[in-house]
Amino acid sequence: MRTLYIITRILTFPGAYLRGFWEQLTCRILGLPVEIPGYLRIDEACSHVEHALAKKGFASYLMATGAGFMNFMTGLPIFLAGFMNLRYMGITPYDNLGYFIFYVIITYIGFSMLCNIFPLVEDTMNLFDVAYKQKKMNIIGRILFAIPSALAFVGSFLEKYCITFIALAAAVILSFVI
Repeated sequence: MRTLYIITRILTFPGAYLRGFWEQLTCRILGLPVEIPGYLRIDEACSHVEHALAKKGFASYLMATGAGFMNFMTGLPIFLAGFMNLRYMGITPYDNLGYFIFYVIITYIGFSMLCNIFPLVEDTMNLFDVAYKQKKMNIIGRILFAIPSALAFVGSFLEKYCITFIALAAAVILSFVI
């Protein structure tokens, strides 16, 4: 499974690299030390930065969801801009080769960003430990962040086993077939 995970991160390298950048930026904002620099390492933390775990409630929430949120918010419009033109506007290489290549590239870049939105399992485990077990987050924060935290938790396990990549790839392929 680890090999498949690394292959999917390499296939989606623009999104994986940007995800690592957002994590590095979040670590700098929160003052968390980054242990090993580099975003595209060939290990189970590919597309993530190796960092110290956050000790406070909101900091752990931001580490678990912030980078993925930024990747989602930049990847979705890019993906839709390319996908809508290819799928619904019907741009083909026979219409205009330059436009077709451009839309294929931005669809790929948006797809790669959407495949890299979930955190490492360790970050979500730390979030639930700090916020819900140790109760270092106030009750309002625990209630407001419950659904995004649960989505990040489930998504991190799905991404660990490459299910997010496979599901999104299948959805895109099926949308062109149907």
